[in-house]
Amino acid sequence: MNKFKNLAIEEDILKGTYDSPVTGRITVEFDLEEEDNVMENFSGLISASETWIGKLTQEKLDDLKRKMSLELTDSAYAGSDYKPGQQDYDGLAAELTLLSIQFFQDAAFSLVFQAKKEYPDMLIWCQIDEDLEIEDLVVDNPAR
Repeated sequence: MNKFKNLAIEEDILKGTYDSPVTGRITVEFDLEEEDNVMENFSGLISASETWIGKLTQEKLDDLKRKMSLELTDSAYAGSDYKPGQQDYDGLAAELTLLSIQFFQDAAFSLVFQAKKEYPDMLIWCQIDEDLEIEDLVVDNPAR
């Protein structure tokens, strides 16, 4: 049974929804990084993504949020006299809300978060590998 619902191709990207107790209802996107895609082209990526998303437990998501909050908070205050404390890290980790997951070929995944209080009008892209380890973290304005 397909874990992803409401799948439709928009601008060569397959978009849909995923709903679980861990993530809540989020958007999912499958990008083959090619043009003129048809639904059948996505079958391998969907299958691999269904297997991968099963690894995303509540504990692992919480651990990712904790690691993200450490990196983002330390980066935000680098070069400043302010030394962030545990309250700063915990506050951001609690605020991080998963909005979507982007699946790419070659086992690349991006989790897209928002933290409206700390990063208003911004989104946070967390690229992770197959083992759910952070590879890259980017904060940017989605309107760009």
